[in-house]
Amino acid sequence: MFQKLTLAALALLVSGVATADDKGLYRDLDINEDGAISPEEAAALPSLNDNWVVLDVNADGMLDQAEFAKLEFIEADSKSKSK
Repeated sequence: MFQKLTLAALALLVSGVATADDKGLYRDLDINEDGAISPEEAAALPSLNDNWVVLDVNADGMLDQAEFAKLEFIEADSKSKSK
């Protein structure tokens, strides 16, 4: 139990640092600057396409910044499972 809590706390700390970088990437991907990432814009980042269904929580066909931020957790989880 303690190990899980420690890992969760560490993930929160790391995600805080990663979020700052993700905001820049999000802005870079949002080519038309409408505040959302479309499937066409997402094509520039293969991991977005691979996880689109999971990330697009509200199924509106676009990713807002909160949905996009979940990509960091998905990628971290897949890396930990591959070890």
